[in-house]
Amino acid sequence: MEYSPRNERLRALLRRVREEAGLSQAALAAKLGRPQSYVCKAEIGERSLNLFETLDFCAACNVSGAEFIKRLGHSASTKKADAKPTRIATRKTTNA
Repeated sequence: MEYSPRNERLRALLRRVREEAGLSQAALAAKLGRPQSYVCKAEIGERSLNLFETLDFCAACNVSGAEFIKRLGHSASTKKADAKPTRIATRKTTNA
């Protein structure tokens, strides 16, 4: 499967906050009242989480929604800084 860079950052951050909380996929799933496959599929992109599910995921990992969004935005700005600058073509104009 091919994912957009934004979705890749989101999925990576979901996994990172879970791991930072010291939770396995099974432990997080138990806290959420879901099967382990729910967490796995969210982390690999087979399942999209809506906003409320994402907030539940964060809360179960002891991360506020605001902190999660801040970190997601920070990872985006880091990626942009790492990217090669694109060349902007200039067009010469002639005065007739």
